[in-house]
Amino acid sequence: MSARGVGDDDCDHRSQQEAMRLGQLQVESLGRLEALLKGLVESQTRIVESQENNQQQVLNILRSNSNYKNEVGQDPSSSDHYKQQGERIARSSDTGKQGITEVPAVYDEQKKPPKIEVNDQVAILVDNEITDELFASVTTSDWKRAEKVLTENPEAIELGITYDSSTILHLAIYHKAEVNFVKQIVELMPKKVLEYKTSENGFTALHMAARYGYTEGATIMLNKNPGLTQIRDNKGMIPLEVALRHVTIGQKKIVECLYSQTRDTEPSPFLGHDGARLLCSAIDANFYGMALSLVRRFPKLVMEKSLVHDMCGLELLVRRPFSFRSGAKLTWWQQCIYSSIHVDIDSTYERDEDNPSENSSEGTEGDEENPAAVEESLLENSEDREVVEESLSENSEESSTSDTGAMAIYLMPYLKRVPQVKQLYIQKSMHTQANALLKQMLEELDNTTFGRFELLNFLNSNPNVIKAAIKHGVTEFIVECLEKFNFLIWYRIPEQSMIEMAIEERNEMIVNLICETCDDTGDDKIDLVSRTDDNSNTILHYAAKLAPSSQLNLISGAALQMQREVQWFKGVESIISENDKFKRNYKGDTAQLIFTEKHKDLLKKSEDWMKDTSGSCMIVGALIATVAFAAAFTVPGGNVSDSSSSTKKNGTPIFLGEISFSVFAIADALALFSSITSVLMFLAIYTSRYAERDFLKSLPQKLIIGLATLFISMAAILIAFGASLYIVVGTRYAWASVPIVLFGCCPVALFAWLQLPLFVEMVRSTYWGGLFQKHRYIDPSFEENDNEKKENIMVRVKKQIRSFWL
Repeated sequence: MSARGVGDDDCDHRSQQEAMRLGQLQVESLGRLEALLKGLVESQTRIVESQENNQQQVLNILRSNSNYKNEVGQDPSSSDHYKQQGERIARSSDTGKQGITEVPAVYDEQKKPPKIEVNDQVAILVDNEITDELFASVTTSDWKRAEKVLTENPEAIELGITYDSSTILHLAIYHKAEVNFVKQIVELMPKKVLEYKTSENGFTALHMAARYGYTEGATIMLNKNPGLTQIRDNKGMIPLEVALRHVTIGQKKIVECLYSQTRDTEPSPFLGHDGARLLCSAIDANFYGMALSLVRRFPKLVMEKSLVHDMCGLELLVRRPFSFRSGAKLTWWQQCIYSSIHVDIDSTYERDEDNPSENSSEGTEGDEENPAAVEESLLENSEDREVVEESLSENSEESSTSDTGAMAIYLMPYLKRVPQVKQLYIQKSMHTQANALLKQMLEELDNTTFGRFELLNFLNSNPNVIKAAIKHGVTEFIVECLEKFNFLIWYRIPEQSMIEMAIEERNEMIVNLICETCDDTGDDKIDLVSRTDDNSNTILHYAAKLAPSSQLNLISGAALQMQREVQWFKGVESIISENDKFKRNYKGDTAQLIFTEKHKDLLKKSEDWMKDTSGSCMIVGALIATVAFAAAFTVPGGNVSDSSSSTKKNGTPIFLGEISFSVFAIADALALFSSITSVLMFLAIYTSRYAERDFLKSLPQKLIIGLATLFISMAAILIAFGASLYIVVGTRYAWASVPIVLFGCCPVALFAWLQLPLFVEMVRSTYWGGLFQKHRYIDPSFEENDNEKKENIMVRVKKQIRSFWL
């Protein structure tokens, strides 16, 4: 046997040591894992124990409230009936959230209570069997099924049955359950339970009814607890404001219902920022009648700014130009019908002013004592009728017939059945109510302010009121404002005056109104138009700026846009003195320099537009000239070629004596001459200068002549073609003239329909597009000298006449 060496013994020793260290590490790891598992088990045990303790505390609270009797007077110890609820308000002090919790009915100790969880101190029923039955009964409006569940589990009427703490009443309102179903639930619910809020958005059942327009359900709830109208959700909104924020088909009825029951009690939803937000919400939802009533009842709301809308109600109103007649784009036939319609302001909301006691606390107590009267009055306002039918009230019809005469008596009731006429009636009703609201706001603004300085402070704190009215063209506001506060034309609000705003926004009507106000009040108009702003800009500098895109887009064609800009510059230039035309601002720029700089892009677009239009029309004109020239030598029917004919010379047309041939010859010649003229005019446009002032008269005149002659040439060539065709087939088919005329008129009518609006607009703007002619500046000294010259001329004329006769 071979002996083992020393090195082998050392290796065995080292391997034994490593094995021992690995064993120790495994033991330590197992110990740590065991400790971790033990900690997890202990923590889970503590969580389970805490949950059991919470449930046990809730059950102990429920069982401890056994010192009162139920509604029917039965003893609480009876095993056949449940005990009546005790009221408790639980408020969370840690999280800052408030939750109103009603202690449900005490359970019979012999009966196993359902599963209940507490979420933010709100009791929620989590028994799936009970909640599923209640859900099914609500969705199908099956009251018998729901009554059975509630009889077996009476506490369910007072508990939340969804994850967001919604009660069965919340679900019934959400699913628009039948009125009888909702009524039965409200009768079973205690008065305080109606004030339960959802944990998600803080909605009561009345908030839900307001959101979805369930007027009948709201009426039933308010009949039992009128104080529901004052409860606010998590965003601080009362049910009335929720109804205004969510526009549905039944929203008009629910708004009337809630507005009549919402009280002006502390904290009042009609005062301060809350009232301004409510006013803006009413305006935003087109409830101008309600907004008018709010302004009359609470005049200070006119000067309050809504923090949500970041503006006051007056500014929001003028930002809605479609609510006024000036913002409605009506056709000629719509204007005729519109002018014959008479509407009255809806007085549905005025009952609050007539009977202010209804909004006081005393009136509320009376309503609680006599709920039937409240229900009757609310049901009258919540009849099942359409919003359109309600707007067409009998009172409006009677008043309109008295003003519009026999035509309205016999025709308007029938015309209202036409959808277009009914839409015009509704539109005019909106315009009338919005205009009345605007007048009332300005009236209250005039009454609440103590002088022009208070008014100026209000306008300076709300600088966009007048700016928005001028920008959107709400002339009704400017007219009323100038009538009540004509001194505003002299003040800067806050950085611009009214005339500077109107010129910058390109509103011709408002500029004329301001100038006429100066004339009517006897103020110095020259002083007004000569004033400069803080940067030494005159009103001509404002006219030199590029017009807003909303105004430019109203004009078709870049050339016409440029023409309108030049007209505005020349028009404003005509109402200022000669010295003001060349004034420089603080940068040293004149108005003409600013005009050139701001309009260089539009000038380039106008040049391209003129060339493209001229090129296209030139091709058509050249084609017509070619056809007309060729037709003159190839007349219909041919020419005489018989040398033996003694009546006609060779080469003369065969149908020379016919009327149809004369029509052909005249039309062909007219087409040739007019088409050549149009080609020459369009060619002249190509070779013209494209300066700014050329777009005022020169270039538009050439384009007008070119388009007019082109239209004449097209019509003439079609007439020539029709006459030629009639000559060929007319002797055999006598009826051929009818289709020839009809089909010949089609392209002419199509061309007129497509191009005539542009042509008419171009003619109007070129020859009748002068601005502010009646307000042009006339130097007083020059006017006196001119009068003297006229008198001297008349004297000399009289002397010459006298010497002649003598």
